[in-house]
Parts: sequence; structure tokens; C-alpha cells
Amino acid sequence: MSGKPLPGKLFAALVVLLLSSISPSLSQLHAAESVALVKEVSAELDLAATKAIFDSHSACFVDARSEYVYYKSHIKGAISLSDSRFDEQFPDFKQKKAIETLIVVYCTESSCGKARRVARKLMKNGYRNVRVYTGGLIEWAHAGFPMEG
Repeated sequence: MSGKPLPGKLFAALVVLLLSSISPSLSQLHAAESVALVKEVSAELDLAATKAIFDSHSACFVDARSEYVYYKSHIKGAISLSDSRFDEQFPDFKQKKAIETLIVVYCTESSCGKARRVARKLMKNGYRNVRVYTGGLIEWAHAGFPMEG
């Protein structure tokens, strides 16, 4: 362990998850909610982790912004799967990307909710290995990392 305290929500989720495995009297709903919370909390990536994944060529990067801004500039190799056109774009995405693919979703910056919404939609459609790069394209570009468009 690194000695750092766990964030409050993550700690609470882990406690409920552990208790549910010990005490069958806890409802399955609480256990399922805890697992979802643990996955959601741990699914966010910072710049260093995102760059390491990018360099490993082990993930599909997904741009959740509009197609217009995607075509102007995006992380090199990223695929457009915009929040606003998800339903139209998803069938093609699903044909090209296996359900177990590691997916890193991003949008413009940390305050942009599009990446989180697209990540949730992907997870609702069966993708479980989904992460959100919270810094977004602005942070990526400021770091001088590979882009195209």
C-alpha cells in the first residue's frame, strides 16, 4: 500500500462490498451498487496514466466531443463516438471493437461531462473495460502529446 488514505466514497464502497461477502443478510442491490461505485471511482485516469496506456498501444481512445471538433483535432488514433450522436455511431463502433477492449474516453477538459456520459453508455452496452481520461484534449495538447486532425 502507498500509505495514502482511500477517497471516502471508495472506502465506503469497499466496506459495503466486504461486508456483503461476509454477511448474506446485506441486500444484493447494495453489493451491486458498491461494485459499480468502485468501478466508477477507479475508472478515471490522469495524464501520466493515460499517456502510459497510449504508449502501450493497448487501448482504443474514444473522443466524446462532436464530430466537427473531432475532425479539427483529436488524440492521435482516436475514434469519434460523440455523446450527441452515440446511438447512430455505436453500431459501427461495436462491429469494430470487441467487448473486452480497453477503452479510454475523453472530451475537452475535466469539467466536460461528455466523456463520463459516453463511458456510462458504453458500459450499459456491455463494455466493462472503460476508463475516462479526465484532463481531456486541452491537457493532452498542453503536454505536447501526439495529436492529429
